[in-house]
Amino acid sequence: MTAISTATKKPFKRTAVPRVERIASVVVLVLLAGVAAAVWQVGRHYDPGRYALRIDALKSTATAVEGKASTLQAESADHSGPGGALAAGPRPAEDEETMGHEANAAPAATKSPAAEPMEPAVAGVSPMSPTESYNPDNLYEKIDGRAPAYLGFNCLGLRCRSFAVAAAPDSYIDVFEFAHDTPVNAFGMFALERDPDGKALGFVTDGYASGVGFYFRQGTHYVQVIASDEKPQTLALARALAEERARALPAADESLGARRRLPAAGLVADSVAYVKENAQGQAFLKDVFQATYEFEGKKVSFFVMVAKPGEATAAWASYRTFCERFGKVTVLPPVAGAQLFQAETFGSWKTIYQKDGEMGGTFDADDPGKARGFVENYLGGQLK
Repeated sequence: MTAISTATKKPFKRTAVPRVERIASVVVLVLLAGVAAAVWQVGRHYDPGRYALRIDALKSTATAVEGKASTLQAESADHSGPGGALAAGPRPAEDEETMGHEANAAPAATKSPAAEPMEPAVAGVSPMSPTESYNPDNLYEKIDGRAPAYLGFNCLGLRCRSFAVAAAPDSYIDVFEFAHDTPVNAFGMFALERDPDGKALGFVTDGYASGVGFYFRQGTHYVQVIASDEKPQTLALARALAEERARALPAADESLGARRRLPAAGLVADSVAYVKENAQGQAFLKDVFQATYEFEGKKVSFFVMVAKPGEATAAWASYRTFCERFGKVTVLPPVAGAQLFQAETFGSWKTIYQKDGEMGGTFDADDPGKARGFVENYLGGQLK
């Protein structure tokens, strides 16, 4: 048998791609491009539903909803809350049958055993449903995203209720009462969310109206009364509810002594703020009240801290040590028995005093004369 030689055999090479393969390749490339475009389009838009809590999974640990007060979730043009405060959004009118079905279908926050029904006596409004109550563990269910701020001021719980307006079937009013452990913490949360453009309320010391809402601090409670619209009768009844709640809640003012010492003369409206700790970045400044004042053509920032005499003296000394380390300090003559020093640090001026358990002064001033003059007038009794 003669062997077949393969030495001269040439390898096979295609000189043309069949039309069917070319069409298939184009189709595959187009599909890949379409998939990539779809992924890009979906990925560039946030889908909250993708991360939404699956309520059905919690049915075994939650009870039925009680109440229909609107969740404080976002600000809106018609329901703007105070400077970052959350306000109730609109919702359609509901009949009893609809409310009953929704109450049975959705889970709710566990009701606090100590919670009492909210029963304001205001003619022209009627409860839409029972009072809702929340505790620190489930407060986030009602004010998602804001709960940490409230808990930072020791919020003990929330009770809320919605009220229908008899003269306007589509209108309603939501009332939220946040209970805190002390009046000073209630004030702290109130001050944190305060609208600088709000109009002062005459029936409480710490309160203002903003948009369709009335916001105030009474005793250990921070209260929000929010109307569904700007109809005159709705707003009038919302104010009446706010006044009724202010009368019903105890007017305790413990721990607010420092705030009471802030002078009223020249006070810039709604500039009073409370800093629980680390005021001005200093660990020794705690429970501080501060405000902005108009003084001799300048705006001056002034703060007051009330403590035990030894603590106030130590804080004053610590502040002086800090200023000596990072700037220049000048000891000033005593005024009305108070010790004073003035310092320039980081390009601004401070005049700090301490006397009988009270420490305070001006800070971040651009005019040393005005900073010193304000403090000396305050200590001398000219500013009240």
